[in-house]
Amino acid sequence: MSSPVDKITDYQQRLRDDMLSQFFGDPVHTAISDAIALEYQRFENVAYDVLTDRMLANAEGVNLDVLGALVRVSRLGRTDDDYRKIIQVAIAARDSDGGADQIIWIASQLFTADVRYVQESALPHFRLEYYSDEALSEELTAEALFLIGIAVPPAVSWRIQATFATGGAEYDVSTYGAGTYGAIIGTS
Repeated sequence: MSSPVDKITDYQQRLRDDMLSQFFGDPVHTAISDAIALEYQRFENVAYDVLTDRMLANAEGVNLDVLGALVRVSRLGRTDDDYRKIIQVAIAARDSDGGADQIIWIASQLFTADVRYVQESALPHFRLEYYSDEALSEELTAEALFLIGIAVPPAVSWRIQATFATGGAEYDVSTYGAGTYGAIIGTS
């Protein structure tokens, strides 16, 4: 994984390069410089690891659990990579301005299927359609509805239409705060 922070790995050489010429080569001053450089390097190594291990792109295990708790998404037995993806979706949902492209991206990350955004005649209202051979678990359905609901503007009603090879399941809306929120109503 990449990091926007550069790690300094050559404190010893940097201190030696900055040493005044009158002290250069003196074993006592060189030993003191090396001891100081060693402590700086140890601190740099620990600080870098602490910082980068808590960045979403690098976080694993408990560090990832902490980030998930901050955006209120559960691990639900996911691997670190899958959980990291859901955390990114939750961040995008909270940062969304409610645009169709953002909502489609969020939905397509949650459902492993093609997602269509369909503007319905009653404004402001839209429908998300996705086609899949797999039904989502109850926990994943609730999480998907919650995260998409965060991205949808408060006064807009919406629903999700899921079509499966073995039949369809339809999701409709119920009141949620000032706007609306999806809820399962059965299969067709």
